[in-house]
Order: sequence, then C-alpha cells, then structure tokens
Amino acid sequence: MKKILILIMAILLVGCSNPIIPDNVNNENPSESGNNENPSESENIEKEAIMAPDFELESLDGSTIKLSEVIKDKNVILNFWATWCGFCVVEMPDLEKLQEAHADDLLVLTVNVGETKEKVQKFVEENNLSLTVVLDEEMKVNNNYGVRSYPTTIAVNKKGEAIGGYVGMLTYEQMEQLYGYFEEE
Repeated sequence: MKKILILIMAILLVGCSNPIIPDNVNNENPSESGNNENPSESENIEKEAIMAPDFELESLDGSTIKLSEVIKDKNVILNFWATWCGFCVVEMPDLEKLQEAHADDLLVLTVNVGETKEKVQKFVEENNLSLTVVLDEEMKVNNNYGVRSYPTTIAVNKKGEAIGGYVGMLTYEQMEQLYGYFEEE
C-alpha cells in the first residue's frame, strides 16, 4: 500500500507543470529546425492571436469583475483553483508575492471553481490571503477556458490575448517567467 501511495505522488509531482504554448508563440529556432526560410521573411508572418474569452464574475467582496474591463489597465494572470486542491493551496503565497512585485501593471485574478462563496471566504480568511478571488460556482468560465485540471494559470495581456500559461502547480520562478511574456510583446 505504501508503494502505491509513493507511486501516485510521484506521478502527480512529475506531471503537474506542463506549459501551454499558444500557436502564436514561436519557440522554434529556424536554424535548429532545418527551416531554410530567410529569417527576415519569417519574422513578418503574423499568426492569429488567441483571444481570452470575456467573463463577468462576482468577487468575494460582492463586486462584479469583468475581464474586458480589468485588462484596460492591467495585464492579468488568471489562476483557476479550488480549496480542495493541494497544489493550488501551496502556490497561493507565491501568487501573492507575484501580485505584490508587479502591482502597478498586473492583476492576479484567482478564479475559484465550483465552490460556494461561504466555503471560499472561510478558506481565504483562514489562510490570510489578499488575492482578488472571483467565484465560478457554475463552472461556466472554467468550461469556456477548457480547464480540466487544477491549478491552471493563464496570462492575458491588455489586448485580451491569452499569451501563455501552465497546467499544474507553479514555482515562483515559473510565475515570473509567465509574467515575462507581457514584456516580450
């Protein structure tokens, strides 16, 4: 029984941080791929941006937050999570640290999925969290984004484009890397 538990934990830890790279982000170096295109020609090829689906959800303080309104002023890191998700809980302090480090141009918007306001409020208070939390009790936003595991984190720029993300728990270094995508634009 002990060996089975260790195996399950190893599988969960190994497979939890797979980057999501949108089609419009080209990570391939033409010289490494055998691509003989002129680099100046390939740089002029524009791919279609992946637009983040807009949504409007209630926050814990009772206000309504609409993504398209928030991105007018700030880049947004969306973090889909649940209180029962151990990896989600572990990364919360680092999400707060990221928010504090980039408060002038970033909003870390945590989207709680499928839980009641009372349960989430209690969790936030017990863990002394100050992140902006919105409630997706009916899981509509979760489904629109195609989220299938938690945590899932997506970077949305001020144009409303989903420019990168991760499925699984992030380290602070990975969060900073995700934030770095905003600077590359």
